[in-house]
Amino acid sequence: MAGFVQSLRATWRPALLRFVAGFGLLALLWLAVAPAYASFLALLARPLIPLVEATRETRYQIEGAAILALRRIPLSQQGEVVTIRRKLWDAAGDYNVALLAALLLATPGWTWRQRGRALAWGVGLLVLSQFAFFLVNVTYTQLWPIETKYGPLRPPGFSRAKLVLFDWLYAFFEFMGRGFFALLLYFGLLALTWGRPDALTPAHSVGRNDPCPCGSGLKAKRCCGS
Repeated sequence: MAGFVQSLRATWRPALLRFVAGFGLLALLWLAVAPAYASFLALLARPLIPLVEATRETRYQIEGAAILALRRIPLSQQGEVVTIRRKLWDAAGDYNVALLAALLLATPGWTWRQRGRALAWGVGLLVLSQFAFFLVNVTYTQLWPIETKYGPLRPPGFSRAKLVLFDWLYAFFEFMGRGFFALLLYFGLLALTWGRPDALTPAHSVGRNDPCPCGSGLKAKRCCGS
């Protein structure tokens, strides 16, 4: 990581400009692909939804970039059925992929192959985290009280302990989904990728005007050799 710090000190201005421009363009692109991503996430979750959906006759539908659940709740004592509309996911407001991609594109000293490999791993892990968050939302939204004209109704499968557990799970994923998980992934990928050439290139064989073995793209005398 020392090489990354040295490289960032020397190239932070162009790196910052690349990040701002890249994030702006990728955020606009994300708005266009968000509906397709919502459909993809719903397709992945379809086999597992019956395991976590306790309400019968529930229909799922996609409106724009949002995934909605329409749950039919019978009011046994009154002989009526109410339909509850819950939003499970809204991909339009999730810019984690754009943030991670912009950070990787702005990182100084990486080859395109390194950026592509890191982006593939990072996006894959982000999709897994968002998939887990979606499944948590399926259960969490079932535990919300149902407002009816007869007063609040507790949904099927309700328990106070379960509500507290999924309340904490929802808060965790919601907090991490504000960009923190993308930042953690970025620093993890940075630590795994940066500086690997050090083990392959002996320090004494690197001249002062040769490229620094840390991969920063700078001369050795301006980077780790300083």
